[in-house]
Amino acid sequence: MKNIEKYRDLIDKVDKKIVDCIIERYAYVKEIGEIKRANNLPIYVPEREKLLLQKLENYAGSRLSKDTLNAIYKEIISGAIRLENPLTIAFLGPLGTFSHQAVLQNFGSGVALKPVNSISEAILLVQKKLADYACIPVENSVEGVVNQTLDTLRTSDLRINSEFYVKIEHNLIAQCEKSEIKYVYSHPQVLGQCRNYLATELPQAQCIESGSSALALEMAKKDKFSAAIGSKLLAEKSAMPIVESNIEDNGNNRTRFINISPYSNSKSSNDKTSICFTLKNQSGALYQALKPFYDNNISMSLIESRPFPPMDYYCFFIDFAGYEDDDNVKNALAELQQMTGFFKILGSYPCGK
Repeated sequence: MKNIEKYRDLIDKVDKKIVDCIIERYAYVKEIGEIKRANNLPIYVPEREKLLLQKLENYAGSRLSKDTLNAIYKEIISGAIRLENPLTIAFLGPLGTFSHQAVLQNFGSGVALKPVNSISEAILLVQKKLADYACIPVENSVEGVVNQTLDTLRTSDLRINSEFYVKIEHNLIAQCEKSEIKYVYSHPQVLGQCRNYLATELPQAQCIESGSSALALEMAKKDKFSAAIGSKLLAEKSAMPIVESNIEDNGNNRTRFINISPYSNSKSSNDKTSICFTLKNQSGALYQALKPFYDNNISMSLIESRPFPPMDYYCFFIDFAGYEDDDNVKNALAELQQMTGFFKILGSYPCGK
């Protein structure tokens, strides 16, 4: 027992040093905040945050888990942002959704939360300066792209500032035994991501779509024999039991989220650029549009199309490696624009992980 007390005393001394270092760090943060406000610079700088975390990971090496280090520093950075100027983040609510989880993962708990009813509403709040950033889903590894996000980005004058990935772990939440469940409520994409599980494990249950996982849980609360599918965060907030965890069909299920604002990013060590443009629906049009990327040795990671009025045109969305001011990127985009009716750079930003 004496040895335990000895090491606890040493830990107490280290904890005091940690607190002193955080206080010293935040003193410098306040000075930076004053400079940013005087020059109308963005408070949240994702390329700087990414560089900092990379440096710390290299310094820690194998002595500390990267996930642990990132979690600690996300909260330290979140507290720093609060000191500089508290940020308001709009996201698809209500509280307890995966979008809420995404905000906490990326910004930490030191930001003001603004849950809204739709992706377009989140973007509108930023446009009206009622929120600093909108954190919205853009792509799921199972269900594909979120069309509402693409359509809204096309018409918005905001830019993508950063991207990050959230591991999606779905849970069956109910007040009864699994065998007693008659109805399962959730968002249509969530139901799609658990399709095989529902067919094999709950063949007796009727699946009912809802606007969000949180709304699904409210519906399930009203009926003892109903269940909802949602996050662990949602179950904790509702105080409803999890009947079964990790019911998603794909264990590698991830959703890519983006943060958007009026700001542009500086170049980082590893960037991605997103664009959209229209082409007439005619033979060879897409081939000609993609050729400049091949000629300039640019790797693409996403290509999607959406109808664009009039209906004989399509709007294409492309993500590719590189920063918008890189020479090869500028060459490719200059050539591409000559073929398009509408063209827009949605943002250049650090690649997420």
